[in-house]
Amino acid sequence: MKLDRLLTVDAYYDGALLGIAEFDGVPHIYQNGYIYALDDDASVYFLSPIGPELLALVMEDWAIWRRYLAASGTPEAAAAQHPALACDRERHDALELAIGDRLTTDPDNRKRFKADFWPPAAPADPADLWDGQRVQWTPCEAPDALEDLAPR
Repeated sequence: MKLDRLLTVDAYYDGALLGIAEFDGVPHIYQNGYIYALDDDASVYFLSPIGPELLALVMEDWAIWRRYLAASGTPEAAAAQHPALACDRERHDALELAIGDRLTTDPDNRKRFKADFWPPAAPADPADLWDGQRVQWTPCEAPDALEDLAPR
């Protein structure tokens, strides 16, 4: 069983929905098909390669989020506003603008996969929550047309 690294989780609800993960060691955007109305199966994810410029922006913003988590319960956190510490707020806002709506899979260059996420042992530090997260991607067949999704 091959497991790839989960690099970011940019949307989460009962599991990772959107972010960056490796596929065969190469960073890709992953997006849950059900939540984002791309598929009727909640276990289906779409993967698209991510360009280096967008990857750098998303990873920098992820680092800001991790610093925010790490500061939980400290005096620095008292002045924080989710999802960034006060010292990172301006940069986070700039990154949010630069990323915009680009953190999504490309309809012309994406593939369908089933995803099994493998959490690490419970971390002592909340900032380490996502360290060691892995995902196993299993290809699944794409329907030929939207009509194939309709009941017969």
